[in-house]
Amino acid sequence: MRFSDIHGQDVAVRALQTSILRRSGSIGVAHAYLFTGPKSVGKTSTALAFAAALNCDNPTPAGDSCGNCLSCIRIQAGTDMDVHVIQPEKNQTVVGQMGKMVANLVYPPVHGKRRVCIIEQADTLNTHAENSILKVLEEPPAYAVMILLSRNPNSLLPTIRSRCRLVRFRNASISEIEEVLRSKFDLPEDQARVIAASSEGAVGRAIAMASDQRMMEDRRATLETLQWWAESPPISALKTAEMIRKIAEPSKSEKEQGQTTVRRLQELLDYIQSWYADLLQIKVVGDKAALTNVDFADALQRHAARYSTNRIRTGIDSIMTTRRYLEGNITAQLALENMLFNLAADR
Repeated sequence: MRFSDIHGQDVAVRALQTSILRRSGSIGVAHAYLFTGPKSVGKTSTALAFAAALNCDNPTPAGDSCGNCLSCIRIQAGTDMDVHVIQPEKNQTVVGQMGKMVANLVYPPVHGKRRVCIIEQADTLNTHAENSILKVLEEPPAYAVMILLSRNPNSLLPTIRSRCRLVRFRNASISEIEEVLRSKFDLPEDQARVIAASSEGAVGRAIAMASDQRMMEDRRATLETLQWWAESPPISALKTAEMIRKIAEPSKSEKEQGQTTVRRLQELLDYIQSWYADLLQIKVVGDKAALTNVDFADALQRHAARYSTNRIRTGIDSIMTTRRYLEGNITAQLALENMLFNLAADR
């Protein structure tokens, strides 16, 4: 992964490249960074590109990695001993993981110039885990670079945030995402437009949707089920919940890869929430609303007329509550039934 592979994040990439070229001083490489921005906009890819550029044997004059040296190849393969990506254990990044990270930082780099630790979901650090890294953030080894990735930086302790250099990531525009899709995939123009709009500004999500046919099939099946349910009696909530749960059921191979029904349901809830967000856009903006689900524009216009703005907002709140229920290990079927009965009550 190189900086040149990152799309839609020119400001963030330029800031990091500048710090590499300056190396020292107030705009040189910092010991800790906080990458903030929405899901799937390129925070992890950029963190790995930064790690590669810091350790590259043959960096470019612009401050990018070469992509071909042994260090770059190891980082790309995820086998480099100097670059560690720390993912949550279930729903939390715990003190034990941070203890291992701090212990590893005691030792200088094995092959490269820097030891880079990437905490992929810093929002999931619990209080004990946050407190355990304060000292190393305050007095880091000269060769250490820690990168915390967060969708919600306010969830972190102020003492954590104050010790990190902030790098903001943004949603890409639809035109930027369409350009990326055209460069990487041979897609019909209308399909590229649908994917770009439904990715909601997340380049990583758009690439995943273009690469994985099932994602687009699941999206369409979910929205068609939602459309059918909206035109059915409220009691159909039970059947609808079962239909959505079946869409979320992972295949045998997906189960072997660690995919779960709950994780897939969270993805389907993204589609459902985007449907209600489109309804709200239509109510507020009218015919000029920029829709996420452009291929369902006619159905959305039709359904928007049947809902009040307050009911749509209540529906979005119900979807957010369902996310929390799923994270709290409430059964998927029960969580979906509860959500759909609440949504039916808000018609």
